[in-house]
This record gives sequence, structure tokens and C-alpha cells, in this order.
Amino acid sequence: KEVDFPNAIIELPGQAPISCGNLQLNGFIGSIRVDECEELPDLIDEVCGCDPRTPEPTPEPTPEPTPADTPEPTPEPTNPACDICGEDMSLFIGNPNGIVELPGQPSITCERLQAEGSAGFIPSTTCDRLPMIVNSICGCNPPCSVCGDGKEVDFP
Repeated sequence: KEVDFPNAIIELPGQAPISCGNLQLNGFIGSIRVDECEELPDLIDEVCGCDPRTPEPTPEPTPEPTPADTPEPTPEPTNPACDICGEDMSLFIGNPNGIVELPGQPSITCERLQAEGSAGFIPSTTCDRLPMIVNSICGCNPPCSVCGDGKEVDFP
């Protein structure tokens, strides 16, 4: 319990006068011997206001918990899987961080768009048109070594 009157001055036998607040601070930081500390409440109660009858502040009641709003369920996909680069080309997205901008939709990376397609969130009618829209952005064409087997042209 803290003192109720920190600015009040208390005079203890054999000590210089001290404010109740400073005396309390000395107690908090351990500057008062244990045997002296045990006697202090009876000596300072009347001046500093340590009487347990001094009511503690009434805490605010804890409000009853309110039930959390039930979040809207995530829509279930209703479309077949869609490879944004074209049928069987999803493994060939050369630029997964490319940004695709479709009318009326927020910008999305090629990787995320493919994930949406794989999960069935892209309508079939849109899926059919995506390869021609995202081909150059997403790097849909697989790398091609014109010399075969990853060889490079000797005389570019």
C-alpha cells in the first residue's frame, strides 16, 4: 500500500523530518532496515495515511466479454484449376514476381495469380484469356536453347 499523503512531513525519533513520499521511496529502494520497516506502519499511519481503513480505489468492473463476430467464410472455389500460362504450363512461370494488372482487380504477382488459379478461384472464361495477357509479364514461355541441350550459340 502506498501512503495517502506523500507531501505530509513525518518526524521519527532520532531522524530528521522527512516527507511521507520520500520515506516511502526509501522503503521501495531498500534503504530502510527490515527491523525499522516493521515498526514504521504504526509510527506513520496517522500522518502519512497508511490506515487500511482508507479505501482502495474501486477498480473498474471488467466488462463481460462480447462474442467475437463470426468472420465471413472464405469462399470455396467453384472453378476448375487454371494454369495462367496455359494448359500444363504452370511450371514455366519464369517471372513469379511479375505484376499483373487486370481491369477491375487489384494488382497481383504472377505467383499469387497462379496460386489463385490452381485453387480454382479464377473463372474458366477468364482463365482462357489469361495466357495471352500474362505471357510476357510472367515469362510463361519456357527457356529455349536453340542449339539444344543448354548449349549457347558460338557465333552470335
